[in-house]
Amino acid sequence: MIANGRLTDRVALVTGGGGGIGRATALRLAAEGAHVVVADIDAEGAAETASMIGTHGHAVGADLADVAEVQRVIRFVDENLGQLNVLFCNAGVSGAAGLDVDLAAFDAVVDVNLKGAFFLTSAAMPLLKRAAPKASIIYTSSASGLIGSPSGVLYSMSKGGVQLMMRSVAKMYGPDGVRANAVNPGTIVTRMAQVTADPNRVGVSDEAFRAHAERTAQNTPLRRVGTPEDVADVVLFLASDESSFVTGVGIPVDGGALA
Repeated sequence: MIANGRLTDRVALVTGGGGGIGRATALRLAAEGAHVVVADIDAEGAAETASMIGTHGHAVGADLADVAEVQRVIRFVDENLGQLNVLFCNAGVSGAAGLDVDLAAFDAVVDVNLKGAFFLTSAAMPLLKRAAPKASIIYTSSASGLIGSPSGVLYSMSKGGVQLMMRSVAKMYGPDGVRANAVNPGTIVTRMAQVTADPNRVGVSDEAFRAHAERTAQNTPLRRVGTPEDVADVVLFLASDESSFVTGVGIPVDGGALA
């Protein structure tokens, strides 16, 4: 069912679409009429999201840390749908909390969060230029990428890089009719948030995470934590013509935590 048809006949690529924010956004964009390609290292999760969408859903299993895989995803979009209007660079990992990480752990975060987003943007740009002015890139940065985080130095660094990449892309490709913006989620109820809430990064129980979420909510002006759907609604705005004069902006989706 198309809600208002804001994205009818457009094509969107959602990375990290196998669950959480990515899945909620893929479903939201599809509800507005978009054909949605769902990419995720979890191929089964991507396929499940595409199945939930129906005939307008397409799944690709891919490791977004691998540049060859990134290029394969863009080829899939071009060969099967022939256009790309919305690129949602959402795939991300949290990584270790402090500075005590080896090179492999460092690269694991940077390769997905920063390098993956960079080369995905690069590979998709010819298709986006072709779709201009109906072309929009949205990055999932983070509130931690704006102010830093005591529980995730590496993650904050990578997301801060995403924020500056977004601003540079907006300035460089705005004359070509391609917009670039970012969402900066605060605490959102997802599996990654549950892992991030644990300083040892081994994950916490549902009960412990609920307690963490309740404490976080008490320090948030809107007195709750966010849902993936909260972020999806902002991504939809940035993908649609309603934000046609908005580019180079990182929008906090955090219940006012950064206010």
